[in-house]
Amino acid sequence: MFRLLAEAIHTMGHGGRDDLGAPTPEGLSDLQNSMIATLLANARDPPREIKGVPQSFLDGLERVPKKALRKDMDCPICGLPFLDDEYPLVVRLPCDPRHCFDLECIAPWLQIQATCPLDRKELLKKKAPPPPPQDDDDEDDLDGLYA
Repeated sequence: MFRLLAEAIHTMGHGGRDDLGAPTPEGLSDLQNSMIATLLANARDPPREIKGVPQSFLDGLERVPKKALRKDMDCPICGLPFLDDEYPLVVRLPCDPRHCFDLECIAPWLQIQATCPLDRKELLKKKAPPPPPQDDDDEDDLDGLYA
């Protein structure tokens, strides 16, 4: 899975190949190379569990309306301008309002990595467990019952 996603990012980014057909970093952005390196490291030493986001997180990502997109805005993963698509489906990550991606580009990454590929911030906030109920004397509970 990690290798397939790395290959897909390489292909989307129009990266080069050497004489043997192996992917080369030429033609790729720093972000694409960083994502590919992370994915290949995970392929060599797979994590015990996939720490991606649930589908409900992807479904709940803020959609960027077409009218809010500018001609100079493009997807950091595939490099294509958002407005080249007649019906762009662009999402904004909660870590930074400037971190916008094509949903079809960011979804595979987020399904295996719960971090923003631009700043590596964790996107799933871990909630602190609720405090345990206080065990006061049973007599205190009864005090409110009698006037």
